[in-house]
Amino acid sequence: MPANQRLSTLLDRFVDQLAGEIATRARRQFGSAAGLGRRGARHKLDMRCRVNGCKNRSRGPRFGYICDVHQAKLSKREQQAARDAWNEKRARHA
Repeated sequence: MPANQRLSTLLDRFVDQLAGEIATRARRQFGSAAGLGRRGARHKLDMRCRVNGCKNRSRGPRFGYICDVHQAKLSKREQQAARDAWNEKRARHA
């Protein structure tokens, strides 16, 4: 085997081992890439409606965590009052 091929093979092996070691250390340092958004690891959102006693699923933060039924029935002030009560109750338990 010519010297050029041996050197090339040696360098290829070195680069492969170096890349593997870098990937291993990065995973160890930063965790798995799965579930990482631009703000880091994300938590699962509590999608329940914020109205006391309601078991419906809300449409998320964009709609103030209020379900479709209560968005139609309640005024904006009542919806905000329900969110405030939910936040206060949650803060007491934390």
